[in-house]
Amino acid sequence: MKIERLISIIMILLKRELVSATELAKIFEVTTRTIYRDVNTLSMANIPIFTVPGRDGGIGLMSTYKVDKKLLTSKDLQNILTALQGVEQLIQSPEIKSTITKIRAMQTDQLNEEMDFSLHFTGWQGTEELKAVAESLQKAIREHLIVTFDYYDVNGTHSSRKIEPYHLMYKGERWYLQGYSYEREDFRTFRLARMANLKFTNEIFHARDYIVNDKIPEEMIPQFYPVRLKANMRVRDIIIERFGISVITPCDETSYYVDLQLPNVETAYRFILQLGANAKMIEGGPFENDFRNYLAKVTEIYDL
Repeated sequence: MKIERLISIIMILLKRELVSATELAKIFEVTTRTIYRDVNTLSMANIPIFTVPGRDGGIGLMSTYKVDKKLLTSKDLQNILTALQGVEQLIQSPEIKSTITKIRAMQTDQLNEEMDFSLHFTGWQGTEELKAVAESLQKAIREHLIVTFDYYDVNGTHSSRKIEPYHLMYKGERWYLQGYSYEREDFRTFRLARMANLKFTNEIFHARDYIVNDKIPEEMIPQFYPVRLKANMRVRDIIIERFGISVITPCDETSYYVDLQLPNVETAYRFILQLGANAKMIEGGPFENDFRNYLAKVTEIYDL
């Protein structure tokens, strides 16, 4: 939108002395002619903007108009960029891309200084596919388009859904969609990986009163049980990355106990199996019983 571009131009000029029309045109993906029209608009609004002709010229603001330029330091801008680039890996949008470009344009003092840290997310094929689905749903949310899809719950039970999409949430390395379900006549949360045959209709809905809920619905949360493992040092890093160091109790020089609270679901069984021969469950109660039954089914499949 033009008003957003005008405000952004002022923000950039508050940070920098002169910026060429060509650079501004590239930042906002418009023509230089549009930028000069924006300059005229700002001037008519009594913003003390000026242009300097020539190769080393550009567009600037009178120094008397400028406020404290250290409201955001270069390090602040770097931290914001790092966070936004992490978000951009999860979901891309023209707005996020535009914001990153604007902040880079504002960053001058330490432009060539490397970041102290960076964020990188797993680039599995399934992750990339769900990312594409999330980006499409983001567009539907903004344009208020009704969507339909097939849904499979945790037990694999199928249902057809028609919903008004309202909010996307990335939590626990999983994507969720919150929306109003016509079938349930209420707001529901759907896991993107359980959706199939997603279709975007041309039906536009009028937004209902809605408050973002960042908690996973109780019906999607399984029961947890205490589980104790005895593990060796080869999987210590895996345990700490997932559960923290507080769950570890030294046993001897080569092994340790791991006390966990695990949901009695297949994903938890797969996590235990991920540890291979490097860990053994020594206490588990109902979880251990169901885990052993799960192992029996797996071994039966492979005739072991």
